[in-house]
Amino acid sequence: MTPPWRAAREAGIETPMIRGLDLRDSDRLLVVVPHPDDETLATGGLLQRALGAGAEVRVVVATDGDNNPWPQRWLERRWRIDAAARERWGRRRREEARSAMALLGVPAEAVRFFGWPDQRLTAMLMRDGAAEEQLRDELARFSPSIVAMPSLDDRHPDHNALRVMLELALFRQGRFDCRRLGYVVHGPAPDRRNLAIPLDAAQFANKQRALLAHATQLSLSRRRMQRLCERVECFEAVPAPSKAAAQGGLEWILPWPGHQRWLHGHELLIVAGVGTRIGRHRIALPRTTRATTRSFALGDAPPLQAIVRVGAGRLRVSLACRQAISLAFAKIERTGTRLVIYDAQGWSSAGDAIQSGETEIAQSLPVA
Repeated sequence: MTPPWRAAREAGIETPMIRGLDLRDSDRLLVVVPHPDDETLATGGLLQRALGAGAEVRVVVATDGDNNPWPQRWLERRWRIDAAARERWGRRRREEARSAMALLGVPAEAVRFFGWPDQRLTAMLMRDGAAEEQLRDELARFSPSIVAMPSLDDRHPDHNALRVMLELALFRQGRFDCRRLGYVVHGPAPDRRNLAIPLDAAQFANKQRALLAHATQLSLSRRRMQRLCERVECFEAVPAPSKAAAQGGLEWILPWPGHQRWLHGHELLIVAGVGTRIGRHRIALPRTTRATTRSFALGDAPPLQAIVRVGAGRLRVSLACRQAISLAFAKIERTGTRLVIYDAQGWSSAGDAIQSGETEIAQSLPVA
C-alpha cells in the first residue's frame, strides 16, 4: 500500500505543512471523538505529531459505538440484539479503541470514555445541558490549548451534534483562546488549503496498525475504512469565537430542496444562547410555502422568537430577542425511521454573523 504522502509526491502534488499549528511541548491537545475508531481515522496522525513534539494529549470518546448491529450480527452469528448484547459489544469496541490508541502512543491514563448512547447524541443535545456540562468539566480539568473536534459539516448526526455540544461547553467555560480544529469522517474532507497533517512512513504504518485494532469495524467495511485511513488528515482551522453578540436578532438561510420536503417529515432544531442562558427548541416544518413563528423560554432571560419561512429550495430562519444573542445553531432534522443514518446536511452556525456584527448570514451547506 502506497502512503498518501508518497503518492502525492509522485503525482507532483505538494502536501501543505501545518500552517498556523506549530506544535510545541507546551501545547495541550484535546481530541474529542464520537465513536471508537474515529480517533484513528480522523486524528491518528495529529496525535502522533503532537506526542512527537512533546505536547500533552487527552482523548475523549463520547460513545462506545454499541449501536452497531450489522457487524455484531455478522461476527456473533445472532439476529436479535438486546440491551445486554449491545453492552457487550460496546465493551469490545472500547477495548479496541484502547489498543489502537496504545499503538498511536497515547498513554492509557490520557483516554476518557463517556459511554454516551450511540446514535443518540442529537437527542442528548436537544434534551438538556448535561452533555456539555460533562465536556465543560473535562475542559476545565485539562485546559487544552488545541481542541480537535468534528466539523459541523460531517454527515453523521452524532458527529455534528458533538461539535455543537463542544461549542456550547467552550462557550459556557468562556474559552475564547484555544485553537479549534474541525475534522470530517463522513463526507468530503476539509479543503487541504486549510490544515493538512503529512505523515512520514513510520507514522503512516502506526496509523494502519491502529486501524487493524478495530477488527469489529473491518469485518464488513474493510475497504471503506482503509480508504478513510489513507486520506491525508485535513482540518478546518476554525477561528475562536469573539465575545461579540448580535443585537436584536439574526437571520440566515439553510438549503432545503423540494424533494426532501415532500419525501419525509422534518423539524427545525434550534440551539441558541442569550447571555449565559441556552435554549433548545424543535419546530415542526410545514411542507408548503408559509411562515411559522414560535417563541421559547430561556429561564430568566427574555424569550427568543423564531420565524421560519419556507421558500423555493431553502429555509430562512430569523431569531429575535430583546437581549443580544450570544450564539445560535440550527439544523433541519429528518423525522421518522431512518434506513440510512447520515444527514443531508449537518448543523449550521450563525457564529460568523455574530462575530462580524452583521445581522444576516446566508450559509452555503452541502445538499445530498
